[in-house]
Amino acid sequence: MEKISEHKILLAGESFAACRELVLRFFRKTMLVKYDRIQVVREQSCNNRDTVFLQQLQDAENLNRVQVLDLVEELKQTGFSSLDSLASINQGYESKLLHILSHFLDGFIGIDSSFYNLIDDSHWLPENCSTFIADSEKDLWLLHLDCFATVPEEAGLLHKTA
Repeated sequence: MEKISEHKILLAGESFAACRELVLRFFRKTMLVKYDRIQVVREQSCNNRDTVFLQQLQDAENLNRVQVLDLVEELKQTGFSSLDSLASINQGYESKLLHILSHFLDGFIGIDSSFYNLIDDSHWLPENCSTFIADSEKDLWLLHLDCFATVPEEAGLLHKTA
């Protein structure tokens, strides 16, 4: 079993255990990414009452921004330079880069997603969510997930949660 991904997942719930169940149910039902095993790590998770919550949330979202900028740069290095290039993009490496980038922008979780906002089904914190977090009396959680696959190439085919 090989660890192939880590995610920080933002969600609302009354306890760590309740949120753990919600996030595992999300991964059982999503068709977008499948893992053989998902480990929700309590020691690396936090809620909005923890002093580290906002910083960890910002750091996690920033990792996604870095991913997007890296993908854009990598796509540029292949010769992709404008929307006009879409009509002639090469299938394979170039189109895969564009595909991964599109998932970050459209809100579909993937193995490359460092942060995922399950409240808004997004890779970002929209302004209304930031306001909700600041004003919320509800418990919000940022869960850390370590995700494993027996064979990394089969991550989209297999799924068990633990």
